[in-house]
Amino acid sequence: MVLRFRADAGGPRAASGPETLEVRCPPPPASGIQTVALREESALAPRATSKDFVELYRAHFAYVWRSARRLGVTQAEADDVVQETFLTVHRLLDAYEANGAERSWLFSILFRVVQRHHRTNRRRTALTDGEEDPDALPGPSTSAPDRTAEANESARVLEGILDALDPEKRAVLVLAELEEKPVAEIAEILGINVNTASSRLRLAREHVEAAMARHRARDGWRLP
Repeated sequence: MVLRFRADAGGPRAASGPETLEVRCPPPPASGIQTVALREESALAPRATSKDFVELYRAHFAYVWRSARRLGVTQAEADDVVQETFLTVHRLLDAYEANGAERSWLFSILFRVVQRHHRTNRRRTALTDGEEDPDALPGPSTSAPDRTAEANESARVLEGILDALDPEKRAVLVLAELEEKPVAEIAEILGINVNTASSRLRLAREHVEAAMARHRARDGWRLP
């Protein structure tokens, strides 16, 4: 199974190849929290790290925003998660030694912010309807008017499959399949040992493959 992400508009969809799952991620907003960088630049100009922060922000805002979406943060909540991530980055920047691995460092901070975000959401949903089981998702509508509706239904099911992954396994899957990081580097980014990273990656891939197979068998899904 190969998981690919595309940084353009639209939802998840099946790509060519029986074992390929392609998830499209929308681009970051043109405005919103990007104004934080300008405020930091004017308010913190006397500090040596102010310029570094603004440059880091401008260079990697889009990457952090897309990574948040790939980790299961909704588009409506992505701005808040990314803002919290960069506020943490600003606090830690003095201690950071630039070594060309800025994205890995940013992802490690984002991952912990997303973990807190998901824990908060789980507590909220526990008081309402609980978490959604992807196997309980309804099958494709037989009254779909055209192929676009069918594609949207497929995208919804695939998104549900990924959303059913816990944040730890999803992060490993994103780093392995999208960032093409080796397991040893994934372990370092996430602060876990190599065996744990390898196990989570295996379980995440097995989850996606098994869920896709169940939907094919139950509903006759075509994921070419």
